[in-house]
Amino acid sequence: MSRPAYHHGDLPQQAHQQALDILRAESDTAISLRAIAKQIGVSAPALYRHFADRETLLAELAITGFQWLRDSLLQVEQDDPRKALLHIGLAYVSFAQDEPHLYRLMFGGRILPKGAHPRLDEAGLEAFRVLEDTVARGQQEGYLKPLPLPLMTATAWSLVHGLSELIIDGHLPGADAEPRLAESVLTLLLDGSRNEPESHTEETTP
Repeated sequence: MSRPAYHHGDLPQQAHQQALDILRAESDTAISLRAIAKQIGVSAPALYRHFADRETLLAELAITGFQWLRDSLLQVEQDDPRKALLHIGLAYVSFAQDEPHLYRLMFGGRILPKGAHPRLDEAGLEAFRVLEDTVARGQQEGYLKPLPLPLMTATAWSLVHGLSELIIDGHLPGADAEPRLAESVLTLLLDGSRNEPESHTEETTP
C-alpha cells in the first residue's frame, strides 16, 4: 500500500484525517499515534510534536464532530417554531446515525472527561446553544410552555440524545427500517410540550 504524500506543514491535518478515517471504519480504540505516524510516513516524535498524546488527538476529532453538528443544526430554518424544533431534532438524530463512532466519542466522558480539554467543552457548548436558542425562540413566540429555559432545553436535549443512542446502538429501527420513526417520536413529545391555553369550564349548580 502506498503511503500518502507527506508535506511538513500538512502533518497535523493528515494525522487528523487519518485518525478520522480509522474512527469511522472501526472505533476510537483502533487509533494509535505511532500507527498513524507509520501510515503517514513520519517518525512518532514528529507526530508527538503536534499531539501531546492519543487523547489530545481524540479531543481534536471530537471538536470537529461538534463543529459539524453545530453547522448541521444552524442550517435548520427558524421561521416556524414547531418546524424548527422538529427539524433540529431530526438533524441531531441524523448526525448520530451518519457518524455513530464520532458521536460516541463526542459524548464519551470516559475517554474525554469534561474539563480536561477546554476547547472541546466550548465546542460542545456552541452546538448546545443552537438548540437552546431554538427552544428560547419557541417560548418567545408562545409555542412552548413558559417553563425555565434550562429545564426545557435539557428536556429537548435528553429526548434527541436518548433517541439517537437507542437507534445507533440497535435498540430501535434505523432510518432504513423505519424512516419516519424519529419524526414520529419527536412530533409526539414535541406536541406534548406545547403551550396550550388552559380551558376554564364553569361549574353549574343543580
